[in-house]
Amino acid sequence: MKISELSKKTGVSIRSLRYYEQKRLLHPTRLKNGYREYDESDIEKVKTVQS
Repeated sequence: MKISELSKKTGVSIRSLRYYEQKRLLHPTRLKNGYREYDESDIEKVKTVQS
């Protein structure tokens, strides 16, 4: 899923998700076009960071 989908599913802003990636809390796959690709496990990681 793209970062916008992850944001909608978790209620966390895109800016915060990028910050988490910068701090190495999230490790999305990068597609050839540079887009971040997240999977279902990232939803749980975001929930853990938020709690």
